[in-house]
Amino acid sequence: MAQIDEFRMKLSDRMQVIADHVTPGERLADIGTDHGQIPVWLFARGICPGVILADISEGSLRKAKETAAAYQFGSGLSFRVGDGLQVLEPAEVDTVIIAGMGGKLIREILGRDPAHTKTFRKFILQPRKGAGPLRKWLLENGYRIICEDVVREGRFLPEIITAVRPPETEGPSAADPEVTDLAAGFREELCRYHEEDIRLRVPPWTVRAHGPLEDYLDLRIGQEELRLENLRRARNRDLKEEEAAEENLRYLRALQAQTDAGALQQETI
Repeated sequence: MAQIDEFRMKLSDRMQVIADHVTPGERLADIGTDHGQIPVWLFARGICPGVILADISEGSLRKAKETAAAYQFGSGLSFRVGDGLQVLEPAEVDTVIIAGMGGKLIREILGRDPAHTKTFRKFILQPRKGAGPLRKWLLENGYRIICEDVVREGRFLPEIITAVRPPETEGPSAADPEVTDLAAGFREELCRYHEEDIRLRVPPWTVRAHGPLEDYLDLRIGQEELRLENLRRARNRDLKEEEAAEENLRYLRALQAQTDAGALQQETI
């Protein structure tokens, strides 16, 4: 294994946030690994003593092998071709990364075999889109959302959701900070909403997320304002849809006010 001081790979801000949610000593699998930069970075720094890099085809996995070969890594990296979590044995790893896919595809991967999925303790999920359907699946299946991040990647603001499996599968420990569930007070209510509802796309605990929240909420508000403007300009206006868009804006602006108040409080401490 290459020495740490010989390792010069720099992760993007998005990938770095994902990597930062991996606890030292955890066994790791990166599903849909692409170039394999995150697991290789974690392995090189001794954060994960062994990692599994998986992708859907040998052609897709070749990029990750090339990344590892560039640093002359040998044992400790396992490369597997397969679809989703089926490449893993039950409880084979502690943490699973699934990043850069659509939220509905991530939901499908997690939901193919729920019993198998629950053998892995922690999931670090970065949906390219469709975060609402993914969050609803996590809530309906008892997963605890322990952290949410917003990161900047060019003109995009990707969301990163870190979740741990339901408490009945492991017995929660009050001494473990990772069992804090951001969704604890909202689960029952949010499960009643459609997966595309604004409260699942931008959940109430967004005000506790890390990253450029001001820009993120400005973006969401701008999108909803544009939607409302288009609805009002339509030849055949749908008043029910307009009312829903107005309600979405009130909700988002309330979150924005909470975020601004929290920032002001931090400044005065």
